[in-house]
Amino acid sequence: MLVPNRTSAAYDFELFETRADEKDKPAMGIKTSTGHSNSRSGSAFKILIVAVLAVMFPIYFLSSKVQSSELSGMISNVEQELAQARSDNARLQAELDSIVTTARVQEFAENELGMQKITTSQSVRISLGTGSTTEVAENFDNAVTYITEWFSDVLEYLGFK
Repeated sequence: MLVPNRTSAAYDFELFETRADEKDKPAMGIKTSTGHSNSRSGSAFKILIVAVLAVMFPIYFLSSKVQSSELSGMISNVEQELAQARSDNARLQAELDSIVTTARVQEFAENELGMQKITTSQSVRISLGTGSTTEVAENFDNAVTYITEWFSDVLEYLGFK
């Protein structure tokens, strides 16, 4: 059987007092500290690092968002310019196709350059021989041209030309 403890040892303050021979030692093993301890300065340093990181991270995040939105705006502007350039290119290509037709080229050659279409009497036909010489084929476009050239050849042969 257990006997209840009826002493007042819980309120005995003599246990906490120092004795004369133990004046240099603290009572109950409590350590005294002189100045700042290493653990406190280390924890202050850690708190400072965490505070700096807590400030720097949102700033970095916001600046990256600003740069991202600026670049997105620049990309959309360049895409709009590219679409405009493509539409201008298509319009200019259609205009060029309408300008460069055979009728327009012929009109420019006649009016600006003073060129004329070749007639059948101006054309000369040639036929290639088997050797190293080339013969000019006779022009049989019409009978008048044939007779004129034959008569010219006869006069040249006789020496009248």
